[in-house]
Amino acid sequence: SNSPYLLTLDVAKSRRKGYYRDDKFLSDIGKNVRRIRIAKGLTQMELAFLCNDTDYSQINRIERGKVNFSVSYLHLISQALEVSPEDLLS
Repeated sequence: SNSPYLLTLDVAKSRRKGYYRDDKFLSDIGKNVRRIRIAKGLTQMELAFLCNDTDYSQINRIERGKVNFSVSYLHLISQALEVSPEDLLS
């Protein structure tokens, strides 16, 4: 039928894209994480350990801009690197 409700659902479905991801932004954050990590003399494994991770793969993916990680994880990385979250975002 031509119910306004069904039309609204169709429009909402057509606009849905899944989750939001900004590859350039993630890449820029990753470069900042890598730059600061290296300046502090840490390996990816050491940074992962400071973030309570069991291996370095998440840090590696973040530095390469390959993962859309949480704000909480950004905060954890900033604490491990002893910088503000803003330092990783700028």
